[in-house]
Amino acid sequence: MLECHFYALPAGQGDCLVIQFQGDDGGYHNILIDGGNRNKLEFNIQKRMLISIIDNGNKGIFDLVIVTHSDDDHISGILKIMGDSDLEPLVKELWFNSEKTINSFFNTKCKNTQKYNLEGKIIGSNKSSRAQDNNLYTLLDKGNKWNKRIILSGMSEKIANLTINILSPTKDKLSALNKYWPKQKLGPVKSSGEYGYDYKTSLREFYEQIDNFTEDDSVVNGASIALSIEWKERRFLLLSDAHPTIVAASIKYLYGVEKTTFDIVKMSHHGSAKNINNDLLSLISCRDFVVSADANKRHFHPDKEALSRVLFSNGIENTIFHFTYDKEELRNIFLSEPDVMVRFPCNKNDGVHLSYEY
Repeated sequence: MLECHFYALPAGQGDCLVIQFQGDDGGYHNILIDGGNRNKLEFNIQKRMLISIIDNGNKGIFDLVIVTHSDDDHISGILKIMGDSDLEPLVKELWFNSEKTINSFFNTKCKNTQKYNLEGKIIGSNKSSRAQDNNLYTLLDKGNKWNKRIILSGMSEKIANLTINILSPTKDKLSALNKYWPKQKLGPVKSSGEYGYDYKTSLREFYEQIDNFTEDDSVVNGASIALSIEWKERRFLLLSDAHPTIVAASIKYLYGVEKTTFDIVKMSHHGSAKNINNDLLSLISCRDFVVSADANKRHFHPDKEALSRVLFSNGIENTIFHFTYDKEELRNIFLSEPDVMVRFPCNKNDGVHLSYEY
């Protein structure tokens, strides 16, 4: 009997995902996707969780670490991990579409950047996505775990008996990012927080406007690495902060226009209403939707509007939402709709853990 485990660890307002699986020989393999943006105390808890998952190396190392994009809530934790003397040796390989490697890919010059002095075990406190992108490039460029390969939709990779299919970004999305970066500051940036919680709006009200959709226009999010991971008979759709039109087109190309069954969907952009649409949902058959968000008052994710789209497409009776945090704000989302199935961590540091056997 072989095992596969999916973990979505508490990651602040970000993502920190682990896929642990056994190859056909019984050996363990691990993939880490993003690192969240935790403070020093929270990172130390996260560090213990990561080491516990791999059982101090008795269940393999991190065969692959994927940095999906350069937003603080995804890249910050990776800077800490790769600057940590205990965790860094446990990483074999990284995927990271950095500003400088994208420049090289398009044969353009990297503009308006600066050199960074990286010191100490824990790195990455700057909240600027562009600055952290440059920090991670400098850090990884000193080692031999990153070959600077550009990751694009249409590519696939095998690790033992697991296949990783890349759904996003497209070359056009990377080109847009390549033109966008030189316009951005390297210093601290303001939060992109939205308007507030939409949790008092009923499902019926959202259903009445289900066809109204405005897609996320963030250039950085549009360049996110989104994945379909296949292990034996299982499929996991891990959407980072990717744009739904790109993901839908890739799913159609990879699997066709009929519904494809997934065991897990990690919702894009922490359950933002701008990152899931009816076209994408029409291609997905799935029960377990994972929401990596802490409902903070800077970003207000997840949006109930996004979750209502899932329920409208999937049906309340066929959907379970798994949250990485147990907070009053999250429990209030469906306070007036008790039939909606939701799952919260038993312990605050556990996040989401789903297991499979073959």
